[in-house]
Amino acid sequence: MNKLTSTTIALVLSAASFASSVSAEIIGVYLRNSEEFILIRTTDEGMMYCTRVGDGFEMCDGVVEQDDGSWSGTQMKHPDMPSFMTFRGKVTFSETEVSLEGCTTGNTQCESEVWPKQ
Repeated sequence: MNKLTSTTIALVLSAASFASSVSAEIIGVYLRNSEEFILIRTTDEGMMYCTRVGDGFEMCDGVVEQDDGSWSGTQMKHPDMPSFMTFRGKVTFSETEVSLEGCTTGNTQCESEVWPKQ
């Protein structure tokens, strides 16, 4: 087993342990920027969270499911932006990846990312 695979397994197991301790259902583990593992989970309250496994940074921050199956919210965060900035965002899933789109107030600054499922 190579080092990356061992690390991936260890991270997923620790993330699964964290998720079960907060009454969550794991949707999956995704890879952001080819290096950051993101755990996506839902809570019993119907909210979804996208948490960077390495440091616990929360990107989706309680988005809620929409009628079309996507998830959206107004408190999404980007790890490369100042912590006070929040985005109105949307999260959509396919079998192999998750897509995130987010814009600041007034749609003056928008960004999207696609993360492959691990």
